[in-house]
Amino acid sequence: MTFNIKKYGIIVIIAILFAVLSFSIVDVINENPKYEDYCVTGEYFGRFDLNTNNCPKITEPSSEEIKSCSDAKGTIEYNYDGNGCAVSYKCEKCNNLYDEAVEQHGFIRFIITSIFGVIAVLIGLYIKTKDDIIEWIYSGFLVGGILSILFGTVSYFGDMGRFVKPIILLVEIGLIILIALKTIKNK
Repeated sequence: MTFNIKKYGIIVIIAILFAVLSFSIVDVINENPKYEDYCVTGEYFGRFDLNTNNCPKITEPSSEEIKSCSDAKGTIEYNYDGNGCAVSYKCEKCNNLYDEAVEQHGFIRFIITSIFGVIAVLIGLYIKTKDDIIEWIYSGFLVGGILSILFGTVSYFGDMGRFVKPIILLVEIGLIILIALKTIKNK
């Protein structure tokens, strides 16, 4: 058995490009959330008068306000004037909203890459041809589908529920076993 660099090169390149294509389609369907769309980033005021003794006193948030803000998954953030003095505060929930958007985007990425991955695996497994080059292309789709599923799962794994993780992993292991059995059966 000789090592055919053309064959494996085609398979690897198609696999990598297919996995990248899956992720780029996700961004077309659902753009990656940007922090600036949820939270206003602070302005640079130049030099501050760091002597806070010259600042007017503001009413500090009460323990009830702090608890209420914390329960709403927010944080107390102060607004500053041009001298660096705190002039007011508010319960800022933008980080929570941003985190929820990132998690939702991750879920959509997981679903889309899994769907494209399964389609590619099915193409690679079940479409047969006698032409070796076309067979290499289908093998590239098979490997690219596996990579798409793998990377999609890994990128969302931390946000999956604890009961969902083992189910997803069992389904994916089953898919790999099916691929292995089908490949051995064809030989």
